[in-house]
Amino acid sequence: MTGIHKHSESRGFTLLEVMVVLFVIGLITSLVTFNSSDRKAQDDTQKFGKQLAVVMNLYRDEAVYRNLDLGLAMDVNELLLLAFQDVRRLEVSTGKSSDELQKLADNPWQPYASETLKAPAVPEGMALMLTLDGKEVDFEDLLDDDDKPLPALEFLSADEYTPFELTLEHSSDTSFAILLHGDGFNPVWSELVRYED
Repeated sequence: MTGIHKHSESRGFTLLEVMVVLFVIGLITSLVTFNSSDRKAQDDTQKFGKQLAVVMNLYRDEAVYRNLDLGLAMDVNELLLLAFQDVRRLEVSTGKSSDELQKLADNPWQPYASETLKAPAVPEGMALMLTLDGKEVDFEDLLDDDDKPLPALEFLSADEYTPFELTLEHSSDTSFAILLHGDGFNPVWSELVRYED
């Protein structure tokens, strides 16, 4: 009996096949990296939005319990907590020079020093947009001069505050925004809003 032996050739991968596999792996890796970076931007912005809502509610409480009016000055990427200094009140005017009293008379909103309450730093890559009464606030005049910061929002000792909507956006992902809402009486709350492409 004659046996026919088939000789099988060992065949390797062609260069084209190797390149296609590497391309697919690279594509998948870049998609995973892109999605995780988008998710990080959203997570960071949500975290800051919740932190800011908590801090604003603490400002409300501080204003009521300390019987003072607080204000929050802001621009696109900075926040500053202020307190109203009424020069007619004895505890404010006592021990101050006439120049200091004149400065307070010109702008009674002064930075508020507190061990427990500080305005949080706006993380890099995030921007703020404030809307009052349906109109976007021009931040240019609020923190323009160190001597005369003005509040965009006020938290009053009567447990009321300026109704507002604050939008937080992240520069690396424009598919979402975090909105902080305040109606002037109830606690400040936040929500995630997604934009369609």
